[in-house]
Amino acid sequence: MEWTTHAMSGVVLGYTVTNDWKFALFSGATALIPDLDEPKSKFGKLFFFISIPLNRFFGHRTFTHSLLFTVLIGIVFLFFSPMYSLSSVLGVLAHIFGDMLTGRVQFLYPMKKKIGLKTSGLNYLITDRLARLALLLIIVLFVSQDVFLNS
Repeated sequence: MEWTTHAMSGVVLGYTVTNDWKFALFSGATALIPDLDEPKSKFGKLFFFISIPLNRFFGHRTFTHSLLFTVLIGIVFLFFSPMYSLSSVLGVLAHIFGDMLTGRVQFLYPMKKKIGLKTSGLNYLITDRLARLALLLIIVLFVSQDVFLNS
């Protein structure tokens, strides 16, 4: 999936679980972390000094798209607070499950087995755009619900 769809999926999952916009936005930001393994990604370009060696050592959709990586990210953010830890795990999982809709990942890394749907370029694009539209509608629903319930 593309970075905007990943970020939106992190926001939706984060808000669904925490019911707090601060943690939802944090989930959206951490949903971009797994693509550090792809130097051509929006996040990979920004952090190329991490992205290039990470990609050369692991490849794309391997370690950073795994349950192991998700747990490690959760542990790192646990040093800040349990809610940041939870939010980061939600963001990373949202990313991984999104990529499983548009391709395959090594979720059980270091095992080589790949999990997800094989898709063509066109199906990738259609799935990404439909997911993005659905996520946008859900976010609008959440925001409007908050506005009407809190006014």
